Amino acid sequence: MKKGILFIVSAILCFCLTFSAVAEMTVREISASDVTLNKYSGAMAIKEKNSKVYRLFSPDGELLSTNEYTSAYATDYGFFKVSARSADGVHDDGLVDSTGKEIIPAVYADINVVSARWQVGLKLSPCDADDKDYTFTDWNTNKKSFYRIETADFFLDGEKVGSLPRSDYDGYPTAHGAYICVQNRERQRFYYDRTMSAGRPVDSSSEYSTQYKSGKTTYIHNGSGQVAFVPGCTLTPDEVDKSVVYEKGQALDLQGNVIATAKQNYDYIYSSDEGVYTRVKIYDKCGVIDREMNEIIPPEYDDLSYTTATLDSFGFISAVQDGKFGFVNSKGQVTCPFTYVKDIVSERGTFASVKNLDGTIIVLSAAVGELPEHYADVDFPNYNGSMSFTATNASGEKGVIGLYGNTLIPFSEDNRYVYPSVDGQVVVVSAPGSVYKIYRFDASDLVPASAETEVQPEDGTWTCANGHSGNTGKFCTECGAPMPADDGTWTCENGHSGNTGNFCGECGAPRP
Repeated sequence: MKKGILFIVSAILCFCLTFSAVAEMTVREISASDVTLNKYSGAMAIKEKNSKVYRLFSPDGELLSTNEYTSAYATDYGFFKVSARSADGVHDDGLVDSTGKEIIPAVYADINVVSARWQVGLKLSPCDADDKDYTFTDWNTNKKSFYRIETADFFLDGEKVGSLPRSDYDGYPTAHGAYICVQNRERQRFYYDRTMSAGRPVDSSSEYSTQYKSGKTTYIHNGSGQVAFVPGCTLTPDEVDKSVVYEKGQALDLQGNVIATAKQNYDYIYSSDEGVYTRVKIYDKCGVIDREMNEIIPPEYDDLSYTTATLDSFGFISAVQDGKFGFVNSKGQVTCPFTYVKDIVSERGTFASVKNLDGTIIVLSAAVGELPEHYADVDFPNYNGSMSFTATNASGEKGVIGLYGNTLIPFSEDNRYVYPSVDGQVVVVSAPGSVYKIYRFDASDLVPASAETEVQPEDGTWTCANGHSGNTGKFCTECGAPMPADDGTWTCENGHSGNTGNFCGECGAPRP
């Protein structure tokens, strides 16, 4: 089906050629017409050379399904929106998950991926231009066809749970847990449960409405209409996004049970955060606590990232101190020094970039601080963080740099387009002559051994091999030299280095 929106698909191809081990990675070189990498799951849709269909493969090259599709488009949450041939050329869209399972059959004119759990399939009927919801264009004749929504079918956790007519569906639904909020044609919002039973009208598509009275906050769950975080609430964590709320220094579950108590009196605890960590504020300084309300990052920063998603997934969070930007890890350690004014820094989760005076781009890594090399261009896979990014050098060559500053894929003019997955474990590179290289990394390959064995001085600083002291990241801020790794040796009080036993091999001095 040819639609009015042109989707640009990443390049990748067929499986049939060579396997070779290069350093700490596996490279598979293939030849095909097209490959689409889903950056969230690492799965791929591959259109083999001289073929007109796509098939789905795992990151390791295993065929996930025998189904064939005329197109495949990677979406959020690791899904592929796929198309198959249909009788009318309109109702041909479906949805496939990262394992190759078809969770929505390819019989819809469009698929709306609302969340990881909720999706909507739309059935259309022809109409006049003045009553249209969709416009499709035949690119051969430039003829336009107009369609209106007939019904919207709702899917929860891979199962169809009900339908709504056009009058009750005006697009752009939002979902929280096992409930979905839909706006009708009269601009009224309603929540529906897993049986598609409608609740009361709501003013907001947020998960909870709050009422504050006599020093107490009441949380009304918009989906079910019941009061949450109090005894008698029947909601379970599986049914909601937010299952913990913070009130008066205590963490409460959905039934109002106290599951943790704060170690100090914070001025504010950001209940909107979900995941392992939550932001806190005291005396206008920000910090982070975990679900047990243990203080992970002390409240000593002017600001922290508005979400803890990167901290939950990668172990780092961006911070501002004295108007300057930096990163802190889940141990409360500063991993990227506060060097640049926040206003000139563009953050992308685990990375940030600064435009240099000479036009090049400085990259700040959440793991090791400022990278020594500057780039002509950079491309970060995901706003909330990633384990690597694509860089372009002054010669126009592309390569892939890891979160720890290590070069994962060397710069080359043959790397025309480069597509890394968010976890860094799959990278697709298109090269001249319809050749594609699929790089496969293990998680351990992405973290240099030195990052795991480094020795931190008591004051948290270290001196590089060139004598520059006061460093806090994994690279020297003066010359870019890496932090010395702990190789198990030690230096005696008389300056003799390279010792491995309990006494110096040169002078007999005991190990300090």
